[in-house]
Amino acid sequence: MPNDAPAPDQTQLDDLKQRLERKTKEVEIIQQVSSKINTTLDLENIAKAMLGLMDEFFGFQYAMILLLGEEESTLSVLATHGYEEQGVGAKVKVGMGVIGMVAKRRKLMRMANLGAQRAYMQAVRQQVTQITDTELQDEVPLPGLADVESQVAIPMMLEEELVGVFSVESRGVNIFDKADELLIGILANQAAIALQHARLYQREQQRIAELNEAHHELADLNANLEQKVEERTAELLELSAKLAKYFSPQVYDSIFSGKLDVSIQTQRKPLTVFFSDLQGFTELTERLEPEILTELLTHYLTEMSKIAIHWGGTIDKFIGDAILVFFGDPVTKGNREDAVACVSMAVEMLERLESLREFWRERGVARPLNVRIGIHTGVCTVGNFGSEDRLDYTVIGNGVNLASRLESNSDPNKILISEDTFLLVKQHVRCEQREAISVKGVSHPVQTYQVIGLVDTSKPADTLMEKAIPGLSLALDPSGLEDHEAARQLLSAALKRLKPKPKA
Repeated sequence: MPNDAPAPDQTQLDDLKQRLERKTKEVEIIQQVSSKINTTLDLENIAKAMLGLMDEFFGFQYAMILLLGEEESTLSVLATHGYEEQGVGAKVKVGMGVIGMVAKRRKLMRMANLGAQRAYMQAVRQQVTQITDTELQDEVPLPGLADVESQVAIPMMLEEELVGVFSVESRGVNIFDKADELLIGILANQAAIALQHARLYQREQQRIAELNEAHHELADLNANLEQKVEERTAELLELSAKLAKYFSPQVYDSIFSGKLDVSIQTQRKPLTVFFSDLQGFTELTERLEPEILTELLTHYLTEMSKIAIHWGGTIDKFIGDAILVFFGDPVTKGNREDAVACVSMAVEMLERLESLREFWRERGVARPLNVRIGIHTGVCTVGNFGSEDRLDYTVIGNGVNLASRLESNSDPNKILISEDTFLLVKQHVRCEQREAISVKGVSHPVQTYQVIGLVDTSKPADTLMEKAIPGLSLALDPSGLEDHEAARQLLSAALKRLKPKPKA
């Protein structure tokens, strides 16, 4: 059966061939654009690759890609193709001109005969200027051709989010058709995905760079801060070391640890108070040069202070050559232990003074210096005294006065203690009862005891005998006796002096 359909003429064949070639080019450019833009995360390279391929395949000589800014009020030119002035970085407000309206409406716009529209708008401007005698402000020039006749602008969308605008321009009239719109739309969507990925990548890289920079700045800051902290710490330690010389170690530690409040406050508590004074020092000041005198006194006070600190005493003050030390505040081990430590300190001071005399004698101080020591245990007032501007951590009261009075009644190089102290230390210290003394502020005479030495705790307790009662002080160490017969005679003579108490 013969075919009745007419054979296509050459014109139809040529048209079909052209459309086929067009589709082939479209598929090829879509593949190449997809291949190129998906192999890089550089925004500018993606845009330039796309614009170059559009010109190569379809002769779109003038085109640009604009990205929406983070504030979503302006578009910024990312890349251009074919323009003398590249215009990269130029801004277009959303809603202004063809590109701005596409961004605002999120819809494609294809414009033709734009030259006539510009001429019309120019005529309107001139007429308004003549009628109102007002000079209108010049429009902000948009990136692109100044004499453009045709334009297609397509929003680059990623789902519902606007990424930017893809614009193609021409000086020819009615150059772009539906096929161009479709192709540009496909490429714009591909570009939108790639550009958004690249933008997110660049933002992340920028954020990483900012974090690294912040890290380096922080590291530098920390290094500088550590250096400043070290320098400041060194300054504070130096200052602290200087301040420590003005405080007893116990007081200093209590202040800087926060245990002792730096305010005017006092308390009454039992303390053991030590008072010492050099005998003949005033006379010595008249004979020695000031430099030698200062060296001698400094040496003496330094050695005595070391001993006081070793036994845990709080050095209250130096009054010339006199020393005031107390035990029981701000740190205490108990009344008995504090009293024993105080007497032990005094004994060691006397021993050290003996070696100091030899040292001074070698330096020309022929007359030996002697010391008197008084110790009393009793309730005193201790704490911060002074004003809001200057405080002095010290001890006051009758207990201090009594220790001073005991010192003045002591024999040279001897330790005189009160009965209150004796009752606490008698198991550890050998003493000899002395006469009672009258003290201002005390209604009754104060019984005193002179320290003979410390009990040797290394010897068995059953070999030692130490007793003291009013009128009698006995210290017997049989293991140390060389002449037992002489000891018996001495005890016998003592017994003969004891007369029987008369019967009532």
